[in-house]
Amino acid sequence: MTDLPTPLNLLLFMDTENAPIAELEAVAPGRLKVTAAPAQAFVDAAGMLPATTGLWKPRPWSTDLTPEQCKQVLHDTHVLVLTLPYPKRLLPRMPNLLWAQYLWAGISDLQHSDLWGGHVRITSSRGYVDTTPIAEMVMAAALHFAKDLRVAVDQAVAGGMDAAGYDLRMLAGRTMGVVGLGGIGLEVARLASAMGMRVVASRLSVAERQPGENGVETLYPPADLHDMLAQCDYVTLTTALTDETRNMIDDNAVAAMKDGAVLLNVGRGELIDERALKDGLRSGKVGGAYLDVYVDEWFRPPDPGMLAHPRVLMTPHNSGHVDVATSFAMDVLKQNIAYFLAGEPLINEVDWQRGY
Repeated sequence: MTDLPTPLNLLLFMDTENAPIAELEAVAPGRLKVTAAPAQAFVDAAGMLPATTGLWKPRPWSTDLTPEQCKQVLHDTHVLVLTLPYPKRLLPRMPNLLWAQYLWAGISDLQHSDLWGGHVRITSSRGYVDTTPIAEMVMAAALHFAKDLRVAVDQAVAGGMDAAGYDLRMLAGRTMGVVGLGGIGLEVARLASAMGMRVVASRLSVAERQPGENGVETLYPPADLHDMLAQCDYVTLTTALTDETRNMIDDNAVAAMKDGAVLLNVGRGELIDERALKDGLRSGKVGGAYLDVYVDEWFRPPDPGMLAHPRVLMTPHNSGHVDVATSFAMDVLKQNIAYFLAGEPLINEVDWQRGY
């Protein structure tokens, strides 16, 4: 793309000491100028997201930039790289912004930003970030329910042991359904298949039922979701949050599920109608639920009833946080920088019609 400014000013919402400035500038020597500063340094009266009333807690940050320098950096930035948290009002202060890369997978996180649906090109790391750690967590949760591990914890706390308290089940031979066969979904399918499970899946872009691959027996279109759910002992939600998928697990979806099926949500909380899930748990139609996410998690604490429910396992949206550092998001960013400079299509550019 010959009409791009030189240097191209890239701003990382990141602590300077952890920012890979030299690594990024090496993608195109002489063509990039990378600046890093915490997103909190750029907050204005519109505020930040997430709010601190939900899962997000304030974290220490510092910058050597003065307020005037922050203002100038925003004004001069051509490429923005961000995650949570972020200032909700950016576009009026960033008149030269051409493209923003979100380093996480779920682009719906940006719905409270003025970047959402705007004129600036947006890309994400969907399909590349934390796929294996999250898939491992899904399988750990499936084993938690299959092997009744809560009973072991409860008995240990109570100071006794009783084999009669367990209801142990096999995963091998059971059916895992994956709703949203992207990067994470493919990893769930691979691990479930390796454990001897039958795997079926759905994908938003599929128009009709077809044979699957990579361990997936059959791939279903969204219109056939309920037919797929009826076969599944475990259902993993990894799909993007869009207008189409919001509350996709509602009363009708729960009714379509196999009796006692376990729901595993590592997508977004809003994929599930919480009342429908509660009713399903109460009736026993839903045998258990693993929730790494919940509705409005950035704005409120988890529902105490769900958190304490004996057939619900909740984690604080940390299923991808492990002891092994991965740089897949940075790899995607570097590749996209090269593509952007060359005028080529970007990886995971958001289609506002689809919502991801």
